[in-house]
Amino acid sequence: MAVLHHAFRCHVTPVFEQDISNLLAAWHAGDRTRISTMALARYAALANREDIHAAFYLGPEGAAPSWLQPHVIGLGLAALVVLAPSFVALPTLSASNDTNHHRLATHLPALGWPADEIDLLVHGQPIEAMLCGYAASAPRLDPGGFRHTGGWIPGGMAKKLGASLDQIASTPPREADNTAIAAWHSLRESSALNDARTMLASVTERDWLITSITH
Repeated sequence: MAVLHHAFRCHVTPVFEQDISNLLAAWHAGDRTRISTMALARYAALANREDIHAAFYLGPEGAAPSWLQPHVIGLGLAALVVLAPSFVALPTLSASNDTNHHRLATHLPALGWPADEIDLLVHGQPIEAMLCGYAASAPRLDPGGFRHTGGWIPGGMAKKLGASLDQIASTPPREADNTAIAAWHSLRESSALNDARTMLASVTERDWLITSITH
């Protein structure tokens, strides 16, 4: 089966931020029933979103409804389901080749990219890391048990990553050695660089970029 990268953007609106605040308030109050009710109500809006089902295993065959019940629901999955109806699909790292995400992960180090930025570009952060930004004084938010909540990147960071890719898109770094030049040519010829730049170009400062890799 192909390994595919999926990408979406979610615009950060006042409604978005209120949804997060409501979820956090219920979570810290220990009100799992309220969280479950919110998530299940929004889950119904995903019935015809095959792109979201495929990326996050949120369809019935992915057992998401059972993970939304009060006794097992986690904050990360609840937030994903509550926000998912607003996701807009983007071109992905798999747009030209289903292994371009792997090619970026293995070739960008030769071009001087730090490991943490490569990990952000390909995998993103756990959704709980995003939620922490809305709960400055709250207890630590640990990842939940549902594995397929994707990777999340703030819009500002996505723009920064895009600018870094733009710098190497037309020519390899000036100090590049033979290994770096070979990596650059591989990224260009496979369209991995173009796929990544196209994905990031669609994200604004007021968005979140959400990604997922499925097998």
